[in-house]
Amino acid sequence: MGNIWVRWLPLLLLISRGAATEAPKMKYLDGLVSYLSSTSALVAAKENNCKCTPDGSCWPSTAEWSSFNETISGHLIRSIPPASVCYPSQPNYNEEQCAIVRSQWFNSTWHAQDPISVDYPIWTNNSCNPIDANGTSITGDTNAGKKGCSIGNYPVYAVNAKNAGDVSTAFRWAAKKNIRVVVKSTGHSYPGRSVGYGSLSIWTHNLRGLDYIEWFKPRNCPIEKPLRAARIAAGHTGFEAQAELAKRNMVVVTGANPDVGVVGWLTGGGHGTLSTSYGMGADNLLEATIVTPDGKLLVTNPCKNPDVFFAIRGGGGGTFGVVLEIVVKAFPSPQTSLNVFKLASLSPTITTEFWDLMGFIHAEMPKLKEGGMQGYYYMVGPPTTPTLSFFWGFFLYNKSNGTVERLMAPIEDYLKIRPTLFAYQSNITQSPSYFPLYAGTFTNEQVANGGSAFGSRLLSPESLSDPNVTARVFEQIGPSSLKKNGVFDNPGVLGHMIASPKEPSYYPEVISMNPGWRDTLTHLLVVEGWRDGIAPELIRSVYQDITYNKTEPLRKLSPDTGAYFNECDSYEPQWQKAFWGKHYARLRKIKQKYDPKNLLWCRRCVGSEALVEREDGRLCKANYGTKRDGTASFEEMV
Repeated sequence: MGNIWVRWLPLLLLISRGAATEAPKMKYLDGLVSYLSSTSALVAAKENNCKCTPDGSCWPSTAEWSSFNETISGHLIRSIPPASVCYPSQPNYNEEQCAIVRSQWFNSTWHAQDPISVDYPIWTNNSCNPIDANGTSITGDTNAGKKGCSIGNYPVYAVNAKNAGDVSTAFRWAAKKNIRVVVKSTGHSYPGRSVGYGSLSIWTHNLRGLDYIEWFKPRNCPIEKPLRAARIAAGHTGFEAQAELAKRNMVVVTGANPDVGVVGWLTGGGHGTLSTSYGMGADNLLEATIVTPDGKLLVTNPCKNPDVFFAIRGGGGGTFGVVLEIVVKAFPSPQTSLNVFKLASLSPTITTEFWDLMGFIHAEMPKLKEGGMQGYYYMVGPPTTPTLSFFWGFFLYNKSNGTVERLMAPIEDYLKIRPTLFAYQSNITQSPSYFPLYAGTFTNEQVANGGSAFGSRLLSPESLSDPNVTARVFEQIGPSSLKKNGVFDNPGVLGHMIASPKEPSYYPEVISMNPGWRDTLTHLLVVEGWRDGIAPELIRSVYQDITYNKTEPLRKLSPDTGAYFNECDSYEPQWQKAFWGKHYARLRKIKQKYDPKNLLWCRRCVGSEALVEREDGRLCKANYGTKRDGTASFEEMV
């Protein structure tokens, strides 16, 4: 199944037991190529119009890289794809080490601990995935061994950043050499923004430090009274932050997935199981320390370098600099309830009735949200479940006994008069604090197990108010009741009822997150996956299906909201408006001010129109013989 679908598989399995963030270039080369050489057939281009790449005369010599390494205290790492140990053609081939890589390949924590590895190697061109002895990749590509291992779109070098000086020096050196820079903390980026062909990566995973602050006052900023807060370094995950704060019976807003890095998640907006009640991740940012692409170290908040603070408070990671640490608002841990609700059609022939039920439930969701429910849900079909099924795991905070039953009553009444169509269960678990239920519900997800495309849309309450209209749209885009035997997965629909309707009390005018989040009932994802090794034209057809057949009906359903930057359609039309709405023009000016040479570039990020990622992976000026929108077309993706 596709990558993003399994992001919620642990919760899906929990529910089934009845318990409590530009398309990838899929062009492969024949023959065995060293992992330190490119897989791409490079297109000739004048070097002053494109970023310098390893094949160019501008590329630094080994001596120059060594000299640079000395300036950052030996923290430079020459990149070696971790699965290269599986390939007999590679100098570091080691079958014992390969067995370890194979055993850990689907573990996102393991990828986070490697300087260049990422959770979604599709963005590296699947250039060096682990293989078995017969040459078949562990994700099913029978030709992987024949294709060999190469560096693909992995960074050529990585800076193991230990302090601000490492980052500042790396930025200045890369700017002088005209080398693309990418940023990685955990490598958990659905849109593949942690890698880039011919790039230097700044790896922030080892920037550590996590402290609770009883009384925090931002520098130079007047506030009514000091705030409870947490200072979190860039290398930490949401789970680590929650675990530390739980020692003081406090919480911070984080994502549901325990292995997601806090900084990348927050700078893109950031939703989680606390976000409806306590605000989105960006809402809760109080202050940050950042190194901008010119190498300057800045403390930023609403009153000190406020333009940078505005930009990173929802404008997206990997764009305006490297955030070293953040200070976020902390809250007393609430009494927590978890409602696990599941229903299934009693026959594969029950389809129209199932989607009618989905329309009814979504019309009820505003009442559920107003009553305190928030969390994640799924509409799935075979082979994940035998028939069309629906699951949710909704959290409630500081609510009295009977709240769930009262909110659920209309849905249960609907089901009770249709006993021949559906079976259902509803279970409630309670805890005096948040962390035990959070830690027991969300576990490490399986990653790197295939390709997937997904569409994203923020859906307003008004857009889902007509159950009949909703039912027909979902029936069009959602899973089939029949098991698919082809190369593509049955589509799945993931719902996120987690948006905060209120602007933050902390400087609400200094935030760049898409205003559409304030009018969002649910953030909906449509997911369609494929098996590794299929033909590029088939992969292209999945992306086209997601953009035009699956996501477009949602855009028409809720035209004035937008989409989520961290979990977006790789070919989101008019992405500037979809991700940031009215804030985009201001964000682009800030990007031009702090990064005029586009040292940092990522697909569909602020300012990405200035450069185009060509078919061979090279970044060139947008007016240099290619399109001007900063991304490849469907035809250019392979």
